Amino acid sequence: MENNKLKEDIRFLAIGAAGANVAQMMEKKGYKAYYVNLAQQDLDLVNSPNKLHIKNGEGASKSRDKAKEVLSESIDEVLETLDNQITEKYVFTVFSLGGGTGSGCGPFLSSVIAENPEKKVGLIIILPSMEESLQARINAYEALSEIIPLKNSFGSIFILDNNKRKDKLSINRSFSGLFDSFINIGDVPSSIHGVIDIAEQKTLLETSGVAMIHKMAQNEQSNLLATVNDGIYATIEPNKKIKYIGLSQPEAKEDKGTIEISSVIDVVGQPIDTYMGYGNTETVLYLSGMSFPKTYINSLAESIKSEQEKVEKAMEDDDISMDEGINFLAKRKAVIEEPPKKQMSLRERLLASKNKGK
Repeated sequence: MENNKLKEDIRFLAIGAAGANVAQMMEKKGYKAYYVNLAQQDLDLVNSPNKLHIKNGEGASKSRDKAKEVLSESIDEVLETLDNQITEKYVFTVFSLGGGTGSGCGPFLSSVIAENPEKKVGLIIILPSMEESLQARINAYEALSEIIPLKNSFGSIFILDNNKRKDKLSINRSFSGLFDSFINIGDVPSSIHGVIDIAEQKTLLETSGVAMIHKMAQNEQSNLLATVNDGIYATIEPNKKIKYIGLSQPEAKEDKGTIEISSVIDVVGQPIDTYMGYGNTETVLYLSGMSFPKTYINSLAESIKSEQEKVEKAMEDDDISMDEGINFLAKRKAVIEEPPKKQMSLRERLLASKNKGK
């Protein structure tokens, strides 16, 4: 079937441990994946031969700078390996914005792969919860500051938000199911009312900007805004900027109507075009080419700034001045002792302290 051709031309590139979790779920659904990490221990947990340990990497301990430094030492080798291993046209890089490896290496590797005119690169990025560490939130903000200027060189950018659920793994499971449902809409038999064809699916995947995939019950037309915003993604911006809408759903029946595309437009905005399909067993909605979540990004910045003074105070040296002349007994004794000898080197002092114990 046509959608199987599309599925065969997709590869998930997981960068870091969190990305690997998503990619493994996609691999179980029959998609191809490749795993990159600085930590060999994390790669050992991945049951796949398609993985690369970045040389000299021992993990990044949430340091983006450390991840970049280690990657830089073998960047040509890493890129050559990825070029040889990943031959598919559609590459979705998957990484967390809160960790060190993903946020440090993910934006750069994604951008370099996207420079290949034969590749279409999408992103699946994971936002840390506001309850996570300050370092995780700083990493996320800095990584976003690298991704946003490059957004037009990427296709769909899915932003998973760990603030939406306590169970982070359930967010990953939901996304893997949603993505697979969208790819599989080509499985439906032809309908006299039309289907979303593979060319339209490719347009949705390739369109730059933030994207979302939702599945809906047919009685959710009156509550579309809650359906869109209460899912697994960062909340959409209220500016209603969107490029394309894809909506595939079952044929209308006497007891169940279909969701009107006008209802979707009322919630998300007027797109350049809409792609409608019928005959599917479920209702799948693809929103493509939306704005980055500026509201969330501003909240992220405020949460970081609110802790700045407290952290700076904790990190600064204690202002303690010591009275070097406190030992008055030594001063009295020095009057009758020989003149002080020349200052010893650090090595001499170390040896002298060692000899005192003999």
